[in-house]
Amino acid sequence: MNKLEDFVISPLAVVCHDAGAANLIVAWLKDYKSEVKVYMEGPAKIIWERNFPDNKLLPINRVMDDSNTLLSGTGWGNLEYEARIQAKKRNIKNIAVIDHWTDYKGRFIRNEKELLPDLIFVSDKYAYKKAKITFASILVIQLPNNYLQQEANLVASARVSECQTPIENILIIAEPFREKIPGNDSTLEFISLEFLMSNLNKLNLSKNLVNITLRLHPSEPLDKYNFLQNKYKSLVTEFKIARNRELYEDIAWADLVVGVSSFALVISLTAEVPIMSILPPGINHCVLPYEEIMYL
Repeated sequence: MNKLEDFVISPLAVVCHDAGAANLIVAWLKDYKSEVKVYMEGPAKIIWERNFPDNKLLPINRVMDDSNTLLSGTGWGNLEYEARIQAKKRNIKNIAVIDHWTDYKGRFIRNEKELLPDLIFVSDKYAYKKAKITFASILVIQLPNNYLQQEANLVASARVSECQTPIENILIIAEPFREKIPGNDSTLEFISLEFLMSNLNKLNLSKNLVNITLRLHPSEPLDKYNFLQNKYKSLVTEFKIARNRELYEDIAWADLVVGVSSFALVISLTAEVPIMSILPPGINHCVLPYEEIMYL
């Protein structure tokens, strides 16, 4: 099985912003014993401080000094892209982590300029196949998804009963989408949620008890979905909006987890909790490449 240290020349510099890559990198670093210097922003910073509270982050201008390898995420911001530019200028081995299944080439392009890494890490067979096709000249390595297995194990340990059929507890994974759908004034997250709530009668629901928890994305304000809660709360026993609980606790509570393309759906599937895409027909196809996904 491939390991991080097999491909790194120490010291290792790590630069990351988004949660997806940060979760993978942090899990790999727990088994990494050589020198590492880390700079993280945004959601990645929160993940780092939760997992390594005694390991302080360094300023961005010090992370690259005397490093021989850069490990970076592939978010849409400029932080990681700029770090890869600096690594190339300093002749530092350049490794990028792809933690998703969409727009691979676009992750490495800014202002119509493409800057590819020396090596790409992925964590599942679907991403491996896609990255190999997209970047034929670059070595693509699949590392184990320690984060996914860790979260699935936590779900299993926290669950107090088997998933119920008929369904009693539905967990909605909220995801912020800015894109508007042609012919509709609303954005994708609201269209998908309205589609779910207006089609609840198509699900195999318990006649005695139906609870819905809508789990907010960390970037969303607490009151973003209040109007939906007020609009549909009469259809169910309880409709609550939450953000502060651990993800594995929410998944362990659920009999069904629904969403658009969140990695939380993959965690749920790995933990053997049924998952469903709430994308309305004809808008988009769910980007998650798992055949087990149900559709409403």
